Amino acid sequence: MKISTLARSLSITVLALATLAMRSPVAHADCCIVPDIGGTAQVPPGCPSGYNDAQAVPLNGLPPGEPVIGTLSIINIHNVVEGPGGGLGGTTQTWLATLVLHLVGQPPFVYNRTFSIPVNCSSDAAPRVLFSPSQSFNTELVMLQGQIPIGDPDFDLLRITAGSGFGLPSPGHTTLTAAAGGWSVDSFFDITYRIDWIGHSPGPFGGYSNSQTESLQPFEMCHSGPTPTQASTWGALKILYR
Repeated sequence: MKISTLARSLSITVLALATLAMRSPVAHADCCIVPDIGGTAQVPPGCPSGYNDAQAVPLNGLPPGEPVIGTLSIINIHNVVEGPGGGLGGTTQTWLATLVLHLVGQPPFVYNRTFSIPVNCSSDAAPRVLFSPSQSFNTELVMLQGQIPIGDPDFDLLRITAGSGFGLPSPGHTTLTAAAGGWSVDSFFDITYRIDWIGHSPGPFGGYSNSQTESLQPFEMCHSGPTPTQASTWGALKILYR
């Protein structure tokens, strides 16, 4: 190969690599678009998919060799009331939702059940500029609590508690981007929560109980791209790998 041809090929390769390096991240389809409310959107957003935990956790307190794994999600966010105030200097919200807990037992402890638990919640959001086409701001889950009703055949108590108001740090971040007359959502909370349970006897959990805390679990809503956030959170780690 001639030296001039080789040099030209290397130049083209370097230019191509530089172009790729300068390109913006690959665009993702909008996961959820929520309505406009006075130049912004409801916080937390009411996407049908809700916030889903990307990590399963074991239900502690059972004998060795009888593992039960749980996954959680927060759906059906409704009755949101938002006003000025809160610990982040922007707005504070109260809202209702459903926490879905799916428990699956691994052999020989065969178990498969989904609990839909009504939860009362509150959260805070940092200031955002109304009518700005991109609104990116920190959030904090302040309170989430709910439990199954009395009379359950498997548990005498099954309660979930979360949020900084209970001493359980739960930072988050939300980005709203103007789209199709509403707002495209990218949101997450890194939720620290506690599970308190007492097994019902007779029943598969009879005679057992436990209280366990899971720290900074990544609950995500349409979190398809990196967003600015606190350095200690799951979202910041994601930025490094995207």
